[in-house]
Amino acid sequence: MALKVEIHQKENVRPFSPTPHFLRNYKLSQIDQVEGTHYTSMLFFYTSGAHHHDYDELKQSLSKTLSVLYPLAGRVKDGMTIECNDEGVDFVRANVTNYDLSDFLQICKVDHLQQLLPYDPNPMDFDPSQPMLGVQVNKFRCGGTAVAICIWHGVADAAAIGGFVQTWTAINRGEGGRGDLVVDGAAIFPPTLNFDFSAPTSAAVRLNKTNRGKFSTKRFVFRKEEIERMRDEYMLSDRRRPTSVEALSAFIWAALIRANQNAKMHILVQVADLRKRLNPPLPSMCLGNFLYVTAARWMRENAAADGAGVTPQSLVGKIREAILKVTGDHVRKIEDQGGLTNEIEKIAAFGVDAIKFFGISSLCGFPFHEFDFGWGKPVWFVVAPFNLMDRANFNKTGDGGIEALIGLTPQVMSRLDKDKEFIARVSCIQTMSSELPTLPSNY
Repeated sequence: MALKVEIHQKENVRPFSPTPHFLRNYKLSQIDQVEGTHYTSMLFFYTSGAHHHDYDELKQSLSKTLSVLYPLAGRVKDGMTIECNDEGVDFVRANVTNYDLSDFLQICKVDHLQQLLPYDPNPMDFDPSQPMLGVQVNKFRCGGTAVAICIWHGVADAAAIGGFVQTWTAINRGEGGRGDLVVDGAAIFPPTLNFDFSAPTSAAVRLNKTNRGKFSTKRFVFRKEEIERMRDEYMLSDRRRPTSVEALSAFIWAALIRANQNAKMHILVQVADLRKRLNPPLPSMCLGNFLYVTAARWMRENAAADGAGVTPQSLVGKIREAILKVTGDHVRKIEDQGGLTNEIEKIAAFGVDAIKFFGISSLCGFPFHEFDFGWGKPVWFVVAPFNLMDRANFNKTGDGGIEALIGLTPQVMSRLDKDKEFIARVSCIQTMSSELPTLPSNY
């Protein structure tokens, strides 16, 4: 049955108190510029239970949150600056008229999630007048709520979104918000002069169009007990246990190497948060983009043609080594030498057809599954998986496990489904899409 979402109100929400004139210009960093081509979308699902979901109260607390995180209420001024002019954000109210929340979670697909969002997360063109933030509160037939947010990636990575939602939920519960979440990232990673957001936006749109229909997405859930077994089995060379994310990354990467038998080199790209790696360190969820990528490599030279020689135990050390290399000094050196573009060109010289990339982004270090507006903890939290092309998103589950949303070509996904070693450790599988969906008409 098709999901029916009826939008009945759209409002502009401005900061509760005006932004001082001396804070009017928020400078973007070089990493902000690179990331600013789309919106990151997150959804938090709450049952009604004994709690009344007061959307007027939610709007008021959002206004107070914008006074703390004032760049979110501004607009892009140029390729280097957000003008913090208090123009505000969009606040949309909608009703899901034909599903209770519990039933929706059972049948949820990627295109259903899109209907709950206030914006198209991947717009065709860059529009500097578009708000930095849009919120859509979706009321289900049973009284449950999906709070869906879209934040322009140029102003916030996932950790920064965590800082925003943590502040918003605390204020909605009647508690104070943090005041240390706006920092000067441009002083650490100076922006590129005369940057034009239209060019990377167009490139991203072309990539999405080219790959539309070529990838499918599934949700794989791993229980806490299974993750702990992986940590025990994949011991590092110094006899220390890997982290939960390192262990699961090695397990999934090994399965994908087995599923992709033609590539001579496999590269696992993971996103590393720089905030605590800088000197001095930054607040763990401050605004901006403080992320960088690591690259662990595996060569097929000494393995069987079907990848049978690769094991998670042999990969986890490579993953740990790649992560430890990423420091603030390392990133500054890379940026001084031309940035990530030059690094990718060096790898591509090996021969694109011979390399298989896979990317992993993990939010397991942030308490997204605990953010409480005063309605209790969310029953599900998800980063909307719209562009998972040879990529995975890791989220922590409420019981301490990890869910991995993985996007692969249907051929590789079919091989993964038939991999007995992989499937044996999965507690739940949910098909989210068999192809990249078509955007609904309201976009």
